Amino acid sequence: MSFSSEVKNELCKIWPAKPCCALAELYGMLLYASQLSDREIRIYTATPRLGKKLIQLSAAALGHSLPWEISSGNTGRSSLSLTDVSAVRELCRRFDYDCTHGVIWHLNGWHIIDDCCRDAFLRGMFLTGGYVADPETGYSIELSGTHAALAREISALLGEMDMLPGYVRRRDEHVLYYKDADSIEAFLTHAGAHHGVIRLMEARVIRDMRNRINRKVNCETSNLMRTVEKAGDHMEAIEKIRAAGKLGDLEPGLLQAVRLREEYPDASLAELAAMCEPPISKSGFNHRMKKLEAIASALSGRTQE
Repeated sequence: MSFSSEVKNELCKIWPAKPCCALAELYGMLLYASQLSDREIRIYTATPRLGKKLIQLSAAALGHSLPWEISSGNTGRSSLSLTDVSAVRELCRRFDYDCTHGVIWHLNGWHIIDDCCRDAFLRGMFLTGGYVADPETGYSIELSGTHAALAREISALLGEMDMLPGYVRRRDEHVLYYKDADSIEAFLTHAGAHHGVIRLMEARVIRDMRNRINRKVNCETSNLMRTVEKAGDHMEAIEKIRAAGKLGDLEPGLLQAVRLREEYPDASLAELAAMCEPPISKSGFNHRMKKLEAIASALSGRTQE
């Protein structure tokens, strides 16, 4: 089962504590239905529990049951449809939409004034229009709907809740999304998916730790490569001086640097500096090696002449 399905199953088990919240959750589910008009409501879902919850919420909102039809396909998805026009319009009127000349779908915000109702509304939207990626592979949560005006108004609502989403249009879909773990955690917390939040936090800790380890390994590998490359330059300079018969002309400090570099070819400058007698600083040892490279360069220039 996908992480998104786990979250939806968890949310389906939540029954709103107050009638106003039940109405708000149903409102969110309907606004993000796959098809929404004053003649038909249709929801496609892979969440088995959703049909029962939709029927119960509809009955709670109107005081009687509605003729919802549930059919299952071969793909594992179910279709939840309400095609009785009088029942559809009764449900629309419950949320204050005028069905006389067709419905213009806007967010009637007076149904979700209280914080508890807004949380229930988010839960309903996610159940029918939401998707959240497995946090072990990436951070992403989306709400996809077909009405542009609703997307703008719901974006403003989420902004009032300090969760302003991003927006993108994909063909006929208007998608609100978050791509960072903090926003996804906040959204799921408001919706009531506490187990999902725990999964997200656990995956986030593991992912952050893995990233820190990778950064450290990459840094150490880079430092090692620089050390090896620099040691190669040093050895090349020493060989040029030896080939020219000039090692005996070097001052004691440079001779000591030559001996240590040849004896410990994989050591860092700091390690070689500590081996000097007496010990010197890393910059001091680096200065000696630069002098050796300068001498080798000068000898090469004379040879070419």
